[in-house]
Amino acid sequence: MSDPLAGPPLAVRLHALAAAGVLEPAALERGLELIGRKPTADAWYRFARFHLIILGTVLVVAGAIFFVAANWDVFSPQTRIGLAAAAMAAATLAGGWIGLDRLSGRAAALAGGLLFGPLLALVGQVYQTGADAFELFLAWSAVLAGYALATRFVGAWITALLLAVVTTYLWIGQALGSHPFATPGLWVSLAGGAALTALGLHRRAGRGASDAIGAVALGLGWCIGFAHGATAIGIDGWPSGQPLALLLALAQPVVMLQLGRRIGDFGLERLGVAALFGLLTVAEGKLVFDVLNAKVGGLLIMGLLLSVQGYVGGEWFRARRSRGEDAA
Repeated sequence: MSDPLAGPPLAVRLHALAAAGVLEPAALERGLELIGRKPTADAWYRFARFHLIILGTVLVVAGAIFFVAANWDVFSPQTRIGLAAAAMAAATLAGGWIGLDRLSGRAAALAGGLLFGPLLALVGQVYQTGADAFELFLAWSAVLAGYALATRFVGAWITALLLAVVTTYLWIGQALGSHPFATPGLWVSLAGGAALTALGLHRRAGRGASDAIGAVALGLGWCIGFAHGATAIGIDGWPSGQPLALLLALAQPVVMLQLGRRIGDFGLERLGVAALFGLLTVAEGKLVFDVLNAKVGGLLIMGLLLSVQGYVGGEWFRARRSRGEDAA
């Protein structure tokens, strides 16, 4: 008989031992704490403090914007700009005064960077500069990147990254006169998705799954790649660039699977399999409803196909997890 305590101390194994009467409730609680699956009071405090400070920062910025908007007729145009600039300067100085080595100081400085966007919008509205929206977001992204360099704050980097993505897609529509699913905008979107995926995988391989910047970059790259792959499968005919879009969409999860196996990142493997199964589902829907022109019967066929996919995927996940535990 195999030793029930053999293998890594997973939470499910501890619960199984408790259900079998091997572990007392107090021992189960202690075991979950030791493996990090049972949050302590200190862990809850750190979690709540971080998220409440970030939420408060966002709400303060939103409150400043709504204050100006609610009193639009009260303030002159120059006063509106002055209030926004003063709020930005005050938040930035408050971050430096509190100290950039503290979360509250970095959050205050982040508020200063976030207020730069509304300030630019007010300047453009008052003086009618004629700038396109992507130019506003480009400047906002650059300023936030500067704040991120100064504060070394992950939240500032993530916000700058999100603004850069928004800038790219606004540029596709306003400067190129295209959209992300037709050339030339397709090429820009594919390049951006590939760059985000590469950044996310690089940081994940070097820093682990807990790296927030890598997780956001990988999530954005995954969404862009999957959207282009699904569009290439579902679109009627293959306009220019769609074969490459599908190829990149298929290559993305393959790279995730291979890298996940090499570095022992099961979550990365699951993300790759989810992309492959999602694209397979789109292809099945295209075949059943468009090619075969099935109607009500197509729902039954799709249900059966999805059930088979779910079973195969579940068995694969269970086998991979078991092998990973044995190796550990």
